[in-house]
This record gives sequence, structure tokens and C-alpha cells, in this order.
Amino acid sequence: MEERIITITTDFGDSYYLGSMKGSILKVNPSAKLVDITNSISMGNIREAAFALFQSYKYFPQFTIHLVVVDPTVGSNRMPIIVVTEKYYFVGPDNGVFSYIYKFDEVYKVIEIKEEHFFNEKVSNTFHGRDIFGPVAGWMSKGIDTSKFGEPINNYLSFEIPSPQLIKPGAVKGKILHIDKFGNLITNLTEEIIPLDENGYPKTIKVITKSGEITKKCRFYSEDKSGEPFFIMGSGGFYEISANGKSARDILNLKIGSEIGVLYQPK
Repeated sequence: MEERIITITTDFGDSYYLGSMKGSILKVNPSAKLVDITNSISMGNIREAAFALFQSYKYFPQFTIHLVVVDPTVGSNRMPIIVVTEKYYFVGPDNGVFSYIYKFDEVYKVIEIKEEHFFNEKVSNTFHGRDIFGPVAGWMSKGIDTSKFGEPINNYLSFEIPSPQLIKPGAVKGKILHIDKFGNLITNLTEEIIPLDENGYPKTIKVITKSGEITKKCRFYSEDKSGEPFFIMGSGGFYEISANGKSARDILNLKIGSEIGVLYQPK
């Protein structure tokens, strides 16, 4: 049996649901290597799961199988799918959880999983993670070609990921994409728009939010000792609004989707 990595992203928390899904994988392929990305996604939060996957998947070896089960419409007519890119495979529900993959990676094909002989013998209407997605990932980890699971489709679901709006050279409007567990506000702004200077600081003049303006900028979190918000390039390649030792979310009362404006020095 092949040793293939299967990553797991769920909203199961510390529950027996996670254990039974892992068991359904290992029952098919006891040699599979299971790695949790996170099982702490907020209940049913598809956008949170999509971002967590996006920030993690490329750090795994080529041909890793990424299993995502955040599935609030389990049992409905939403499709179970496999997404195939140049280097990775993704298994999960067709509910938009792979939206970042569709936008930022080169997707070769999306397959609706139809072949029921790859499922558990009995399939529950409320737990496809254990009865469909887990076993399918297990069979994939044994080298079964993705074409064996079903037919390619084009009508898969994807939610909109907002792009920055360039107002004029030196002025851009962005949005908060994600808020991490530390309260860092991760924006959709990247170095492609707002450059870093020779010392690694954002070349910003000010960041404008509904709660006030931010002029501080840092290279690393502990560089600022004031506890006030600052602008920083985050580890995932997006600019963040952060506060050392505090939650920028709580200080500024911003949420996912909140708009910000940035004045900066163009390249």
C-alpha cells in the first residue's frame, strides 16, 4: 500500500466525528498518513475553512490529498467533488469551500463523485465525511485514478473573493478577508499593489478604517510596544492590521468584509 498524505480540515472540534472519519480512511488504506490542518473551523463556516485551506495546502508535498469537511448542507442535493490541480487533490462538498483554489491555482478538472462502490457500505444522510469523503480520500491515497470516481463537471460552486479596487495611483480600497485567532485583520491587499521598502516596511502613508486612521507600520509584531493598531505584511502574503498583544478586531470593531482605504507610495 502507498503512503500518501491526507490532510484534514473540519469544524468537528474534539469530537468522535473526527475519529470515525479518520477510521473510515484508514480502513481503506492503513498506510495513509493523516495530518490535521485544523478541526477548529467555526461551525458551518465555509469561508473560514476555504481561507484556512488556502493558507496551508501548498506547504505539503506534491500529490497530497486535501480533505475538507465543513458541510452545513450535508444530505441535500449538493455534490460531493474531487478537485484536481497540477500538484494537489482536494476532496469535499461542492459548497464553495474550494473557492480560493479555483481563483489562485490552475485547476485541471472538477469531478462529481458518483461511483458508490468507493463509499462505505451504508451511507448516512448526515455524515458524508465518514461515509463518502473519508473512504474516497482513502482510495485516492492508494493510487486510484480520479477518473474512476465520476465525471468532470463545470457547474461547481464558488463564492466571490473580493479583489482590491485601485482608486488612483497611490490609493486603493481593500477588504478584510479573514480574522485569525489572535484578532489580526487579514486584508486582500498584497505587495503587488502596495510595495515594501528596502527595510521591509509597507510603503503606506495611512490606512483608513471606519474606526479611524492607522499610520503605524511594522515588520514584526513585537516591534510596536504601544498596543495600538499597525499595518504589517503577514506570513500568508497579505497585509494585516494587527496590534501587539491585543486584538485589532476588538480595538477597531471591524469584521470580515469590512472595507479599508490605503494611501501609499506607488512603485
